[in-house]
Amino acid sequence: MTEPSNAHVAVTTDERPSGIVVTVEGVVDASTLSEVSAVLTDAQRDGRMVYVDLAAVTFMDSRGLGALIAANERSREGAAAIRLHAPSDAVRRLLNISGVTAVLVEAEELPAA
Repeated sequence: MTEPSNAHVAVTTDERPSGIVVTVEGVVDASTLSEVSAVLTDAQRDGRMVYVDLAAVTFMDSRGLGALIAANERSREGAAAIRLHAPSDAVRRLLNISGVTAVLVEAEELPAA
């Protein structure tokens, strides 16, 4: 499990038999984007499905959304697929306003530990 390094965001990974869970907590904006993007990219290199748990994200701007879209694009180029899990209200609003709900697929449940 990785430990958070930025005061505004905590990004952790949890490797499970059928996928990797990336949990994001806090603010995803320009100051935290590099950390979120790096963890997503590393997780996708494993080859197993990547579940991005967004339940504890308090704010996400367009850069954060861009990181999710970029991860989705990498999956189209051969990296592991991503699934969003439990987007917070703040993330849900951004997803709906931006019209990407058809592109970024959600998972109802996280894989068993």
